[in-house]
Amino acid sequence: MEHGRQDEDPLARALRALGTSDPGVDVVALTAGARGRARTVHRRRRTTALAVAAVALVVPAGLSRLPGTEPPPRTAVASPEAVAELPAAALLDDAPVREVLPDAVADAAPSRADAVGAAVTAGLCGDESFASPGAVVAARSAGWSVQDTVVQPLRQSVTERVLLLRDGGAREFVAQVREQAAGCATAPEGSTSWQVREDSGLGDDSVTGWAQVLPGDNPHWRVLVVAREGDVVVVLRAEVFRADGAALAQQVQELAQVALRRAAAEVSP
Repeated sequence: MEHGRQDEDPLARALRALGTSDPGVDVVALTAGARGRARTVHRRRRTTALAVAAVALVVPAGLSRLPGTEPPPRTAVASPEAVAELPAAALLDDAPVREVLPDAVADAAPSRADAVGAAVTAGLCGDESFASPGAVVAARSAGWSVQDTVVQPLRQSVTERVLLLRDGGAREFVAQVREQAAGCATAPEGSTSWQVREDSGLGDDSVTGWAQVLPGDNPHWRVLVVAREGDVVVVLRAEVFRADGAALAQQVQELAQVALRRAAAEVSP
């Protein structure tokens, strides 16, 4: 019997001693209750420990830190989109535009910085999505126009768009225009065929195309010049009444040369 009591835990021995000194104490009930509460406390402690461990697995390592400590400093890396921009000065003034379109008036909206990305198009006789929209860092557009009249029933206009591209995107942009240009020169029957200069001699690379939109004694022409200088691309479009389409195309090319030099100078470091 003594050997059995030696195996008792300290709690049981203490309660048994209390029962011996005070016969009124129910040692069996107290022992059972104490052991029950001990098991409950043990379960709660074990559950809490498991919960803390689970949270430690879920919280990202970068967010776990001791209370009162500051997180490690982060190095800010500026994206090309945040750094690069095309100022309004990169676009043409009114005076050279009026060499092509006399009395042209700048659009009521000032030149705007365009949204870049999937909306960027590249083409000559038709718009198609640029194959590498992610290469476009910045874009800005402006326009000038003359309202139609009875003698010239279509609106005449000059529009300019300047693009800044990275990672060879400017070269790829002009190459895509040139690839489409071959098809523009042999347009299907019933549509406007374009005359194309696949190398206009402007900047590092360029393409020019023109087509007659409205025939007659004073025909209406559409001219498009795409030219590149380094990472800068200028897209210049003119829709003008003129007797000679080729002469108009040459004049728009000269305007595109002015635009390209100005834009490249504004974005050069």
